[in-house]
This record gives sequence, structure tokens and C-alpha cells, in this order.
Amino acid sequence: MRFFLLAVATIAGLVWSAKGRVEARHQGVALGYEIAGGMRTRRTLEEEIRQLRIDRAALLDPTRLEPIALARGYHVPSPDQVVVIQVEGAGDR
Repeated sequence: MRFFLLAVATIAGLVWSAKGRVEARHQGVALGYEIAGGMRTRRTLEEEIRQLRIDRAALLDPTRLEPIALARGYHVPSPDQVVVIQVEGAGDR
């Protein structure tokens, strides 16, 4: 009877230990998938930022803006129309 109880206890310990190893492995794999998903999201967002920067540069291109400004009646001011305003502490920035 003692041998039987020892064998059952040993098997129970091995099963408990194996269960812990399987759970740890499963958590590692799940974390790996989560990291891979985060990296995919990051790459997608970086590509979107790159595309937005390209779009912004195209929209702010002077050769595009000048005809729009002229069509709306804007013009380059003459030197006597330019007023320089001094702001106190502007040099501190």
C-alpha cells in the first residue's frame, strides 16, 4: 500500500509539473503572438505616418499654393506693407 501511495504521489507531482510547463509554454507563445501583432500595428502606423508626411509636403508645395493664392486674390506684400512686431522675451525661447 505504501508503494502504491508513493507511486500515485510521484505521478501526481509529475503531472502537476508538466501542467506548469505547458501553461508557461502557452503563455510564452501567446505573448509572442501579441508582440507580433503589436509590431504589425507599429509598421502599419509608421507607413501611414510616412504617407501623411508625403501628402503634407505635396499640399504645402509652393508651386501648388501660389496659383491657389493668386486665384483668391492674395499677393506678395510690398516692403512698405510689412510690419515687424517685437515681442519681449522672444529671444529667450
